[in-house]
Amino acid sequence: MPRTVSFRLILAGLVALLIAVAGLPPVSAAPAQPVAGHSNPLMSDIAQAFSDVGLIRAKDGAWYSYATNTSLTRENADNGGPQHLIPMVRSTDLVHWEFLGDAFSAENHPEWAPWPQKGYWAPDVRYVDGQYYMYYSAPSSTPLGAAIGLAISDSPAGPWKDIGHPVVDFVADSEVMEIDPMMFIDEDGTKYLYYGSFRRGGMHVVRLAPDGRSTVGTSQQVVAGERGEGAWVTKRGPWYYLFYSGYGCCIGNVGGGGYPVLVGRSTSPTGPFVDENGVSLTAARPGGTIVNSFNGNSLSATGHNAVTVDRSGQQWNLVNSDIRADHTWGGRPQSMDRLDWIGGWPTVRAGQWTSDQPQPAPATAATVSSSFDDDAALTDWRTVAGEWKDASSGGYVESTEASSLLVSRTNGPADYRVEADLRTSAGKAGLVFAYHSPRNYSVAWLDPERGSLRVEQRVGGKLVSSSESVLYKGFRYDTWHSVSVEVRGDRATIQVAPALGDNPLGELTVRVLAGPAQVGLAGAAQGDNIAMTKLYQPVTRKVPDPHVGKLLPAFSDEFTAADSQWQWTGANQGHLENGQLVWDTQATDLSKEDNLATVLLRDAPQGDYTVETRLSLPFQGSTGNARAGLIAWASRTQSLQLAPTRTGAVQQSFLWPGADATPWAEAIQLGPSADTMWLRLRHTTQPTTGEHLFQAATSLDGRHWQWGSYWYLPADAGPLKLGLISMGGTGTTARFDYVRTYQS
Repeated sequence: MPRTVSFRLILAGLVALLIAVAGLPPVSAAPAQPVAGHSNPLMSDIAQAFSDVGLIRAKDGAWYSYATNTSLTRENADNGGPQHLIPMVRSTDLVHWEFLGDAFSAENHPEWAPWPQKGYWAPDVRYVDGQYYMYYSAPSSTPLGAAIGLAISDSPAGPWKDIGHPVVDFVADSEVMEIDPMMFIDEDGTKYLYYGSFRRGGMHVVRLAPDGRSTVGTSQQVVAGERGEGAWVTKRGPWYYLFYSGYGCCIGNVGGGGYPVLVGRSTSPTGPFVDENGVSLTAARPGGTIVNSFNGNSLSATGHNAVTVDRSGQQWNLVNSDIRADHTWGGRPQSMDRLDWIGGWPTVRAGQWTSDQPQPAPATAATVSSSFDDDAALTDWRTVAGEWKDASSGGYVESTEASSLLVSRTNGPADYRVEADLRTSAGKAGLVFAYHSPRNYSVAWLDPERGSLRVEQRVGGKLVSSSESVLYKGFRYDTWHSVSVEVRGDRATIQVAPALGDNPLGELTVRVLAGPAQVGLAGAAQGDNIAMTKLYQPVTRKVPDPHVGKLLPAFSDEFTAADSQWQWTGANQGHLENGQLVWDTQATDLSKEDNLATVLLRDAPQGDYTVETRLSLPFQGSTGNARAGLIAWASRTQSLQLAPTRTGAVQQSFLWPGADATPWAEAIQLGPSADTMWLRLRHTTQPTTGEHLFQAATSLDGRHWQWGSYWYLPADAGPLKLGLISMGGTGTTARFDYVRTYQS
C-alpha cells in the first residue's frame, strides 16, 4: 500500500510564479506526424487471417502481435500454401504492420508435442525479468486433447526456444480444455495462468512457480462451463477484470457467429468474478457484462480480445473478426477499437462496439520522445546534473552518478502522459516529470534500497513531498521495467509495470506542480523509450439505450383472453391460466423439417418496433437445450430466437440465429439468465443493405436492461412475424405474462 511521508500544498500563485521564473519554452509540436486514422480490419496488406490475438508493447517501443497458426493470406490459402506457425507482426503505430516470420518451424518446434500436427494456438507473450515468455496451446499434443507450452526468447521477434515440457499438461478427466493461456503477474510478484474453453470444466486459473515454467497447487474455476474462452486479465484500481469471449469464434453457416467479449471483476486474481449485476461468472446462470458484440455492420465474430495502451494513455481493444460477406473462408482478420471505462466497466467505443468505418488512430506520435539510438539523440535533451551518454551498445542512455538529471528542451501540454523504460544496478533510476526548473520538479524513482516505487517532489530546492508504494520482494531493478506518469491538472498517477499496458506492480497518486512542464531521467540509471504526449480525454458516457416508444395494442397481448391474431404453426400447445400463457417445453426444435416444434406467431408491424415479454422458465429439471422466449420469423431457417437456454449444467441467454439444434456455435450470449426474466427484441432496418436488424436485450428486474448483440434477416426474407417458442427439451414449463410491442 502507498505510504505518504509528507506533503505540502502548492498554492496557485506559487505555481504561476515558479513558471515565470523558470522561463519555460513554449509547447512545441510533436516531432513526427500522427497517423490520421485507421479502418478495420487491420493489416489487410500482409495478413488477412490473424486470429486469437496475442499482443505486447516491447522494449524497443513497438507493438508485437502474434496469432494462432494460419494461412496468413488469402493467396496462400487459395494456393494450398503452408501454415504459418504463430506468425509474428510488428508496428510502431498500431495501424501499419510488418510481417516478421513465424515463431515455430521444423527446426525449433516443441519436441514434446507431435510434429507435424494441428499447429499452435492463442499465443500470449509477456516480458519477464529481461526475457519474453510465450505461452501457447498445443492442440492434439496427446491423443485426447491439448496442453499449454512455453517458449522463451531475448527478443519479441524470436528466435524462440521451447522449455521442453508442458506448463499445463492435458488431464483426461478434468473436463477442462487446456487452451487459450494468458499469464498475469500480480503486484505481489505472484504469477498466474488463465486458460480453458467451452468444456464443462469452464475456464480456470492456476498459480505458476516463480520461474513461470510449471504450476503450483490446483487450479480454480473462474468462468462456468460451456460459457467462454480467450481470457485477458487486467488490474484497474482495486479490481481485477477478467475478459473472456463467448460462442461463435469461427464456425457457422449463417454469418460467422457473434463471439461477444464479456467481463467480470473481482478483488482477487483468483475470483470470484462477478458482473455489473453482481452475478458470478461461475453461477448456474453465469454472469458476464458485455464489452463487445456484433453490432450489425460488416464485421462479425469480433472476439478473443487483447488490450494495450497508446502513448496518450488511451486503451485499445484488439480482436479477431469475420468479414460477413466472406465468412466461409474463415480468415478471421484482426480489428482494433478504443476501449472506454464507464462507471467502472469496460466497453468498446462507448457501447457502439467494433467499427468498420474510419476511426481516429491511436496516439503514437509524441511531443517529446527518444529511443536514444545514438549520441545525436541527446541533442534534444539538456544535462542539468551529472553526465549522460548513449550506451556503448546503443539503444538507451545511461548515467553512473546518483545526482544526474537529464531533461527535455521542450515543454509538453498541461495534461500529459510520460513513459519510459528504466533499469539500474548502481542506485536509483528515476523518471522526471512536472519539471519547471532545477529547483522545482518531481521524480518517480525505482529505488532498490527502499524496495519501492517512490515519488519525490521539490519546490524551491527543498524536498516537500515523498510517497512510496512498496514493490514485491524479488523485484528485478536490474532488468527493464516500464514507468508511466499521467498528469491531469494537479494530479499525477504513477505506475510501474513489466511492460507498458501490463498490470501495474506498483501505483501512486500524488498532487504535483501543474502547468506545461518538461520531462527527463534521473539517478544512476539506464533509460529508454521516453515519450511525453498529450493525455487522452476519457469518454464518460455510453451511447444511450434504444428508445422504446408507445405501445401498439394491435400487436400486443396480456393473455387475459383468447386473441385471434395468434397462429400456431402446428398443433396447439399452450393454454391461458391466470393471465399467463402456460406452455410446456417441447422435445423437438426447428432443425429437422420432418419433426418440427410448434411455434406461436402473429404479424409484425411495419417500420421499427420493440417486442417485449416477461418469462418464467425454471431451469432445474429441464433436459437437452430446453428454452423459451421470443422469435422473429420469416421462415424456419430465416428466424431469430431470443431465449434463456439450458446448455449442459448451466443456463444462458442467447440470440439464436437460424434453425440449429444447439446454440453451439452460432448463438450469441447475452446478459445473465434467471428463473423469471424480461426479454426485448428490437427491429430496425440496415440503411445500406435493407437487412432486418434485430437487437436483443435482457433484464433481471424489468427496469434495468442489458442490450446485447444484433443479428439480421435478409432484406428479401418476406413478411416478418413475431412470436413465442417453448422447445428444445423437456422437463420444464414456460409461463409468459404478456407480449407487448412498442414503436421504436
